[in-house]
Amino acid sequence: MLPEKPADEHTPRATQPADERPHGVRVINPGDQVRWLALADSVLRHVPTEQDVAEMEALARKEQAFIKRRIRRTVEEVKRQSKSKQ
Repeated sequence: MLPEKPADEHTPRATQPADERPHGVRVINPGDQVRWLALADSVLRHVPTEQDVAEMEALARKEQAFIKRRIRRTVEEVKRQSKSKQ
């Protein structure tokens, strides 16, 4: 039989001290918060109607388009930076 480990050995160690850990979610762009809260509000309704589903779909498509635009901008920046380094 293996001896039991003391309780403090079972506790996972934090990789950062408590005062250095991020608290909550950082909002980079206030517009992001508005979009996500609108999506969350529509999702958290109890019984989704066809109108709710359509609203969620529209919000999700809008968010997807925003993400794609951000990715495209980043790709263009990386391309420009890699061309300037050559």
